[in-house]
Amino acid sequence: MATGAAHGRPGRSATTSLERGLGVLLAIFDRGQVRVDALVEELGLPTSTVYRYLRQLRDLGLVTEIDGCYRLGQRLLAPDRSIPSDVLAHLARPTLQVLARDTGETALLTIRAGSSVLCLAQVESTNPVRMAFEVGQVLPLHAGAASRVLLAYAPPDVIDEVLAGRLENHTPTTPDARKLRRQLESTRALGFATSRGEFIPRAFAVAVPVFHRDSVIAGLALAGPANRCTHAWQVSARPLLTAAGRSLSDRLG
Repeated sequence: MATGAAHGRPGRSATTSLERGLGVLLAIFDRGQVRVDALVEELGLPTSTVYRYLRQLRDLGLVTEIDGCYRLGQRLLAPDRSIPSDVLAHLARPTLQVLARDTGETALLTIRAGSSVLCLAQVESTNPVRMAFEVGQVLPLHAGAASRVLLAYAPPDVIDEVLAGRLENHTPTTPDARKLRRQLESTRALGFATSRGEFIPRAFAVAVPVFHRDSVIAGLALAGPANRCTHAWQVSARPLLTAAGRSLSDRLG
């Protein structure tokens, strides 16, 4: 039984709409600049729908339009956008496969898109009971190790915005702003994040940052049922994850 993709995702229709909007954003992210007709063809959405998402993204400052071409807006521009997400997922695939094989749990790669996190790639555990996500699934930025490791290294204005905003309680252990602030400090000090049931009940996750030059561009995580991710498992799995994160970072440049 796979868990994760079907849990912690209230309001499926609203989430699907958000995922489609982020799909438009990611297509622009990958291409650098793109026209509407190319987005329509790539995403398989009606032209009117694509325009609606583009209008919303532009109003939020996430994209900008110049001579009919859409590009990332100033709110999302970072010092380094040189690795498209599909290339990043491809480069990370062998690392995810080794981690899933050696630890017995699901390995996943996450990226931040504004104030949300996306599951970019994963290799599922072979255990019948496992954590499993959908590639492209939207995850909250404040809950779960796979997301928090990205928030910890986000620009200060992003962190301040998240801490000042409404933090949805996905489970009884989802952190509030005060606890989240302490967790972010701990993540930066230790170089990794852990979570237990913050987004999906009875789930455990541990995550490390992936660097490209001086910027964190992704999170590398392991996720599994909390009752299987014992202290002994963590002692053996975390060094493997840390080494994998460093190796992937080195491979990226």
